[in-house]
This record gives sequence, C-alpha cells and structure tokens, in this order.
Amino acid sequence: MDVVVNQDILGSETEADISEWLIEDGSEVTAGQALVELETSKVQVEVTSPMAGVITLIAAEGDVIEPGAIIARIA
Repeated sequence: MDVVVNQDILGSETEADISEWLIEDGSEVTAGQALVELETSKVQVEVTSPMAGVITLIAAEGDVIEPGAIIARIA
C-alpha cells in the first residue's frame, strides 16, 4: 500500500517539507503508528501508517512534496 500525502493532510497548503522520518527504512510498522512529520508554512503535521507491515521510504527528509505524492510503501 502506498503512503500518499493528500489534501486532507495538508489542508489549504499546496506543498510541505518532510521534516523528519520517525521510523527507519525497512522497519516494521503498525497501523496508526506515526511515520513522518511534515512541515507546511502554517503547521507541522504527523502522518500515520494506514496499515501494519514493512515500510520502504521513497521520499527523503528535506524533500518538498505536493498533494498526491507517494512518500513510502508498506507491504
């Protein structure tokens, strides 16, 4: 399953920076676990895991992402 940053997460913002990954690439995650912190010009938001599994990071800390961007995959 793809971890997608959508407009619901970003609110009215059009882009966000990946400020910090809270997990390591290849680690096991649980549903609802905090994965990453995103920073917009207005707020910092946390993205949680939609499911349990092993995560593969696609985006890196410091990357600027837009709505619809896939930042990781969980299998």
